[in-house]
Amino acid sequence: MRDCTIVAVGIAIIDKDNKVLIAKRLPDKPMPDKWEFPGGKLEVGESLQECGKREIKEELELDITIDNYIGFENIKYDQKDFCLHLYTAHLSDENQNLKLNVHSQVQWVDLEEFENYDFPAKTLPFIEDLKKAVRQR
Repeated sequence: MRDCTIVAVGIAIIDKDNKVLIAKRLPDKPMPDKWEFPGGKLEVGESLQECGKREIKEELELDITIDNYIGFENIKYDQKDFCLHLYTAHLSDENQNLKLNVHSQVQWVDLEEFENYDFPAKTLPFIEDLKKAVRQR
């Protein structure tokens, strides 16, 4: 059977100070201890935006509002092909309590600080588009 491309959604949640929420993967998961934009795999019958909202709710117990589509990158990891779509979003309510369900920690960071984190996506071309979108807010 031929392998299929896995469609995934990453969400760059941006706060009122233009900082972006990144999350650290658990040590027993693929890409252990790497930082990422929270999100996950698209399920049958859902839109990319629905996937992003669902994944943030499952992973962090946060309600978000999707803002902008940044773009996508095709990535190969562990013999699998992924198509990672990236959206910006903001918290629907700034007073929500975040809960770590599938990450070891989270951090609000300035986009220029990405280089300080073991964050594989920081080298992807759409990160420059994300930086532009944050600056224009």
